[in-house]
Amino acid sequence: MKHDVKRNRILALLVLLGVLASLVPLAARARAEETDKTYDLLLSYNSLHAMAAQSELSDGEWMDLFRGWGVNKIILGETAIKKMSGNAAIPIFGGTVAEIRNSHAWQLRYPAPVAQWVEDAEDLQDALAIVEDVRYVDWVVNAIEQRLADADYRRYDEDGVTYLFFPRQSDGLPGALVLDMPIGVWPETAQLAAEHGLQVIPRTEAREKLNDEHFAAAFLDVLSESGSPYFLNMGEAILGDDSEAGKALLRDYLRETGLSVGVFEENDQSGNLDWDGFEYLLEQTGYHGVRLFNEWPYIQYRYAYCGYEGPEEITNSLFRAVAERNCRIVYLTMILEPDNDVSTDADENAWTYITNPADYEKMLGDLEARLGALGYTNGTVRAMDMKTPSLLWRVLEGIGVVAAAVLLLDLFCALSLRVRALLLGLGVLGVLALAFVKPATYQVVLSMGGGIVMPALAAVWLCRYAARRRREEPEPRLGSLLLQTVGALLCAALVSLGGAAMASSALSQMSYLLELDLYRGVKLMQLIPIGVFCLAYLLVYAYEESGAKAAVLARIGARGEKGRAAKLYAYGAELMDRPMKLGWMVALVLLAVAGLFVLVVGVYYIRRTGNTMSVSARELALRNLLENLLIARPRTKELLIGWPCTMLFVWSLRRHMNVLPLLFGGGMSIGLVSVVNTFLHIRTPLLLSLLRTGWGVLFGVALGVVVTLAAELLLRLLRRWGAALRTQ
Repeated sequence: MKHDVKRNRILALLVLLGVLASLVPLAARARAEETDKTYDLLLSYNSLHAMAAQSELSDGEWMDLFRGWGVNKIILGETAIKKMSGNAAIPIFGGTVAEIRNSHAWQLRYPAPVAQWVEDAEDLQDALAIVEDVRYVDWVVNAIEQRLADADYRRYDEDGVTYLFFPRQSDGLPGALVLDMPIGVWPETAQLAAEHGLQVIPRTEAREKLNDEHFAAAFLDVLSESGSPYFLNMGEAILGDDSEAGKALLRDYLRETGLSVGVFEENDQSGNLDWDGFEYLLEQTGYHGVRLFNEWPYIQYRYAYCGYEGPEEITNSLFRAVAERNCRIVYLTMILEPDNDVSTDADENAWTYITNPADYEKMLGDLEARLGALGYTNGTVRAMDMKTPSLLWRVLEGIGVVAAAVLLLDLFCALSLRVRALLLGLGVLGVLALAFVKPATYQVVLSMGGGIVMPALAAVWLCRYAARRRREEPEPRLGSLLLQTVGALLCAALVSLGGAAMASSALSQMSYLLELDLYRGVKLMQLIPIGVFCLAYLLVYAYEESGAKAAVLARIGARGEKGRAAKLYAYGAELMDRPMKLGWMVALVLLAVAGLFVLVVGVYYIRRTGNTMSVSARELALRNLLENLLIARPRTKELLIGWPCTMLFVWSLRRHMNVLPLLFGGGMSIGLVSVVNTFLHIRTPLLLSLLRTGWGVLFGVALGVVVTLAAELLLRLLRRWGAALRTQ
């Protein structure tokens, strides 16, 4: 390392400056993450109601239990007349003319004027709503008039029953659609929640053609009256999306109130639920979003999973969502029996639930204890306040990336001072131009540049380092060799960590923290450094160290001589005409096998990189054990492959091997790029990623020492065995 830094002092200083510049935005991000460690649990009433129906406790009694377990908010969805028709406890019904006429003796069940409306209707999609309790007539009528512009309906009252007939509306809307329009939270349910100390978080489902400024205004009134700190968009579109006035109404309301907007994580953790214009809405409102973990059915049924006896794995899922993926709001649903088929979209009421209160108490109690150990508290969540970093820091970081790229080329080709200065100057000009002309593109290019160049720089430096040490000290003692391998590992890890800082710093802004903007270059960033390492290894050990370079230079002359290109061409033509000897054929086959191995390892690594790959129950149990012991689980690729292979790479080269180092180097490259990949999970708190990397290096070094000692012992046994055979 000293030799390379001494030759490129200016470049090394610029790289260091770039890394330090990247720490400024990262420090601001870390402060924002650490000062706002609050999580909230929102109880799903629909799920609770379905579970309570299978238990010995009422809805209210379950609410009291959850209130005692730290849950103080409940989500109540607005309901429509059509949905209320299926609930025997609600005295409101509705149906279309077609449905009414197909029922038996329908004329006898309605007053004569109402029956006549149905009889005279020319459109089978006209609809009739019936309110059998006078206490709710005004609630229904007012809601429809508020949410439907110029609502056209007929009304008839008789014996405490109100009939509302909806023909085709003036705007062409079928009357049947009025029955599907959410008209509010059922008052009795809202009152029940309030009586048991739960704050109501209302939600609605925006429907196509029923989602203009009138509908938006009515729901925002409900939201305001409830005092909800969150806006949770549901349904087919964003609230108010049918009109520009509706969009503006929602935008202005969110700006004025500062409500936190729920950003629902996808069920495969690969992004968020999205609606047309949702990202733009959050951008217009200052990114006042909070990631929300929806406890999907496949999570609900993880009871007695991974060999556990109770809801431990559900607790683990909730913990990872909050602590690792920054989902600070949990949409809490009830636990399902393991024999439920969650692959179908069955009604919640059709599932079988766990009804033992002790299981829910354990789940929430364990979650509170584990999150509390990380400094999280249960309460209302506010959107993270983090300012966009100054462009100055990103420019300095970009200059550092350019310097690292020039340094990487110099390690390959031993560039002259003039060429290095020229490349650095052109790179700096490119950085300045892109940063000011295309700032959005610049931050992506900056992230990719830092994430690719620095791990590649570490890998190429390790090749040069091992070659130089092999020349200086051909047969080192084992103790000295172990110290050298550990030191080389730590230096390479530090360089990769600098790349991780550059890559993540460029993306440390709210649009990426909320996963509204997704970085698409991660897998490409993993492959390129591995390919660069393979080229560097062949250059150093198959060309330079093998004597091939000296032979070539003897034929074509040193750099700068005249006619060098013509001599190189003639020498190449001569080599092509020579017959290949068996030894070279064997060497090429071995190189092909090694290259195939590296390719397979790379494909496996890419497959393991991401969020959507399924994990076996056994591996999940191991991950849980490590998380419980270490808080942040080290990445498997670094712990078991990357760092041990780094030590074996240096060890095998110092022991004058040729093919094995290429294999170990492929695994080593995986470890170097994995460090960057860890920090490119932008949603994960920065300090947690740092802790995870630290554990990976610590345990990776320990494991590397063990496997290096084992490899040394095996090598000595093989040498003794070979010597014994030769003496016979």
